[in-house]
Amino acid sequence: MAKVIFMHFDKKSDGVYDAKIGEPIVRLAKEKHVPISTDTTDYSKSLIEVENLADEEPTSYMEDEELDLLVELGAVSKEEALQCQQFTISPKIRIAPMMLIKGDVLVKPYKL
Repeated sequence: MAKVIFMHFDKKSDGVYDAKIGEPIVRLAKEKHVPISTDTTDYSKSLIEVENLADEEPTSYMEDEELDLLVELGAVSKEEALQCQQFTISPKIRIAPMMLIKGDVLVKPYKL
């Protein structure tokens, strides 16, 4: 199990929740009534900031499509994307409908 902390979404749903490793973040958000956009037509509305809470960042496989979209949106630089690919780590900004929970994280809304 992982701990997921939602912060700065709204006062009713902000809090600490247990989640299964590999569970989509949007599924947990929906169950807990956290207002995370799942819009797949405009990914800029679905951006979240994710901070790993473990002492060591877990290795995290991520689809190249998501990294390409993050670069296209201007949420991460090409250099950051290359570093994420090289070291198999996730950037701090993610597209919510594409993110799986890999460990304890703090999740906040992100606006471009």
